[in-house]
Amino acid sequence: MNGPTNVSDTPTSFLELSRVLTGESELDPKLGGEYQDRLQTAYPAEFESLLAAFSSLDSAGDMAAQLKERLDGDSASGRLAREIIAIWFTSQFTQPDGRPSAGTAEQWKSGLLWKVIDAPVPAAVPGEYGYWAEKPRRREE
Repeated sequence: MNGPTNVSDTPTSFLELSRVLTGESELDPKLGGEYQDRLQTAYPAEFESLLAAFSSLDSAGDMAAQLKERLDGDSASGRLAREIIAIWFTSQFTQPDGRPSAGTAEQWKSGLLWKVIDAPVPAAVPGEYGYWAEKPRRREE
């Protein structure tokens, strides 16, 4: 089999593409559906083109390297790929006209950014000023 999924299975394709782009293996399918709807509405042609390109990659090879090579040759798909990364990390993205598209409060709280930087979600976690400083931090060995 050549690609990871059939393009007609858009939710699965979008989640698989998102995993490759973000480097995160555990992505919430419900959240993925919400992000897919928002991005597909803003970038309809680019969305289909990017999913088709992703589905044509050789799943036995290095998916990230193959995808990078495709994106380097297609600026529209490259831009959408960056917006996919942005939406998963921050719940927002930039629309084609340059305006920001913010997510819901729940999407903001679910951003991968907070996991990556090991920090509580600003304005979303109750506590007195300075509560975040008392949180034990992970140490890299």
